[in-house]
Amino acid sequence: MLFLPLARIAILTFFMLALVGCSYNTGGAQAHGAAAVNAATTPDSLAQTSWELVRWTRPDGTLRQVPQDNGGEPIRLSFIAQGREYRVAGYAGCNEYRGTYMLTGGKLTIKVSASGRIACASAQRQQLEAAYLQALSRIARFTLDSGGAPRHMTFNVQNGDVLEFTRRQDLPSA
Repeated sequence: MLFLPLARIAILTFFMLALVGCSYNTGGAQAHGAAAVNAATTPDSLAQTSWELVRWTRPDGTLRQVPQDNGGEPIRLSFIAQGREYRVAGYAGCNEYRGTYMLTGGKLTIKVSASGRIACASAQRQQLEAAYLQALSRIARFTLDSGGAPRHMTFNVQNGDVLEFTRRQDLPSA
């Protein structure tokens, strides 16, 4: 009789661990569109590229104001490869940030590990920086406009936000 409850516990534990494993793996953004799928074959596909956030659309269709060259330093994202190390770096609105990225199996995962601690000039700018850094870790899907030399990249965030980037001057090869 003791075997039956233990078997049920083992089965429930197995399913709970399987669910935890599934939720842990949802951080990667699925490539969408022919260009992104083509580029998503290796982390080197994005290596040495630099991007500027030019548009942020909220789930309700309204635009979130993002700084541009004319009104402040733009928000930037750079993909850097040195050997087998794949890093990201950029400017989030008030502070520089850095982290890692992985592009495997058609999924893009960005993990920001450090950012500066300089106070923002305004509370609005501080909120923008916090939302941007959070969005980078919650990308559900990404698209590129072409596979060879993309000029436009879009991140669809899990909460429904859409971040659009244009390509800046590429970084020198490492």
